[in-house]
Amino acid sequence: MSPASLPADRPRVLMMSSNGAGMGHLTRLLAYARHLPAALPGVEISFLSLSTAAPMVRTLGYDTEYLPSTGATGMRSVEWRRFFAQRLHDVLERVRPDVVVFDGTHPYRGIDAAVEAFGDTRWIWSRRGMWKPGRNTDQLEKTDWFARVIEPGDLSAAADAGATAGVQDPRVHRVGPVTLVDRDDLLDPAEARRHLGLPVQGRLALVSLGAGNINDTSDAVGAVSAALRERGIGVCVTQPAIAERAVDATDVHVVRDFPISRCFGAFDLAFVAGGYNSFHESLRLGLPSAFVPNTDTNLDDQAARTGHAGASGWAVDLPEVTPAAAAVAVDRLLAEGPAM
Repeated sequence: MSPASLPADRPRVLMMSSNGAGMGHLTRLLAYARHLPAALPGVEISFLSLSTAAPMVRTLGYDTEYLPSTGATGMRSVEWRRFFAQRLHDVLERVRPDVVVFDGTHPYRGIDAAVEAFGDTRWIWSRRGMWKPGRNTDQLEKTDWFARVIEPGDLSAAADAGATAGVQDPRVHRVGPVTLVDRDDLLDPAEARRHLGLPVQGRLALVSLGAGNINDTSDAVGAVSAALRERGIGVCVTQPAIAERAVDATDVHVVRDFPISRCFGAFDLAFVAGGYNSFHESLRLGLPSAFVPNTDTNLDDQAARTGHAGASGWAVDLPEVTPAAAAVAVDRLLAEGPAM
């Protein structure tokens, strides 16, 4: 991540992600990185991430450094904070970015010291909304660390009752929903199926709900898969371990690609989690979907997000997955999905 070979006037932006669950923070930063060169020609973009998915970013051609989180290091919190502050200082010393974009809901102690130490660097906080009511309110004080806050839009913003929803601050700029893939990036259905190695004929459904057991109908993945297979719809899962447990199931397929959303044309319908990225990609890219909110998240109010989408007729909201509920959801998507 050395900038030594770059022209002195070439702008440098460091994308920094927290250690959130899943790929959400990194994916949003990748969306910024993809579109930024059009607005800022010649920009040099690098990444610093606390996510174990950081090596994936490197395969996309970006200089990337992985900074292990406290959980990954096994350090005590006080030790890790010192480690984090030193590593961050070292990266900033090498890269000398003009701008740092931090995507996360909990800016780490040590960022404030870095802001002071590198006075020529502007810091931007990419702060997703839809926080669970009453949670994380103390983090809003850290807005003072940043020159600007970008709040990626949420299609369910009308249902947002979290701490950021009522913030009126000239430093906060609310933008439209941020997704890595746009409609122009979609592969056509036949090409998408070839790319993923899927059958040319027949209906297929994407099931992206995290871990589960496809043969256990008391499990969300299993209940959804059973409802699909009963209707002759092939099941495409994003977790290899799920498919490996599908004994003698020729209608279960593993799909491995990033971003999988550019291949949405391969699928007739989908059952996906209610996180920011999967939610907005499914809706914006026109994939008929049933959303299963994860209510165990610390902060992301997925139930509010998916509930609003269901009430608005954009998708099927599936807060509780039972065999009966999954069957109803499949039938609704088959009948109404194309018009959603």
